[in-house]
Amino acid sequence: MIATVTLNASIDKAYQLACPLVDGTVMRVATCIDNAGGKGMNAARAVATCGEDVVATGFVGGNNGRLLCELLDADGIAHDFVHVAAETRCCVNVLDPGGVSTEFLEPGRPVTEGDVAAMREKIAEVAARADVVTFNGSVPAGTGEGIYRELVGIVRAAGKPAILDTSGTLLVESLPARPSMIKPNTDEICAILGRKPESIDEIVAAAREVHETRGIEKVVVSLGGDGSVMACDEGVFRGRAPKIEVVNPVGSGDTMVGAFAVAMARGMNVEDQLAYAMSCASANCLTASTGHFDMTVAEELRAQTSVERVA
Repeated sequence: MIATVTLNASIDKAYQLACPLVDGTVMRVATCIDNAGGKGMNAARAVATCGEDVVATGFVGGNNGRLLCELLDADGIAHDFVHVAAETRCCVNVLDPGGVSTEFLEPGRPVTEGDVAAMREKIAEVAARADVVTFNGSVPAGTGEGIYRELVGIVRAAGKPAILDTSGTLLVESLPARPSMIKPNTDEICAILGRKPESIDEIVAAAREVHETRGIEKVVVSLGGDGSVMACDEGVFRGRAPKIEVVNPVGSGDTMVGAFAVAMARGMNVEDQLAYAMSCASANCLTASTGHFDMTVAEELRAQTSVERVA
């Protein structure tokens, strides 16, 4: 079983427009899709699509929290949340006919010290029965900047792999807990090393430096349409995905994290882990609904995804 942790869950609304977005006007929404949102929810759906058991946890509260649980039930995703008094937030993704995506992200409402204590207990319970635990996204006020370091430490102390997908201070502060995998972009590499890699050679060197000096087993640097770079004990690898006509890219990085967790739980070799995760992420870009993809399409894209050792 794989567990995904979303401390800053949301109701994600995808608004599809019939015409381009125009500032300062009234825009009619052609279609609206509601999803249980937050990066870990997208990762959980990816795990389920890949055919593995998954449980989603994190903070939920209020009417939006109840709706989020109902949406997960409709998706067939098991959940085991810490319920809080604060209302779960909403986030809106506006998609115009040209494929341009504009997002409006609410901040998470504050949680209490008691809520955080309950989350520590929940993570210990989940880690005891999970094969892999993923920590995904931002955090609400009240948790503190060291929350991921603490929670990742609980999972690692239980002897289980922990994947961390966050940014900024939350990412940097967590590294002493040695998550099994992180998935930074070049800006997040800059936050860790104090310099931003620009060329592929610099990205390869930076990923390897974070792996070797910070003790992170896998450092996977996402490059968008240019693929990804992964540094690990086996070497540094470059993954390239086929060119596709993107419908909605939102949630693709989360899908990659969920698929990586599946690949790790299945004991794939590192090259296959990267190719598998990238193909699922590419498939996610081909659907309008955030964090959903067709596994048959992912398998077709897998045959067109290449991974080579570069260092």
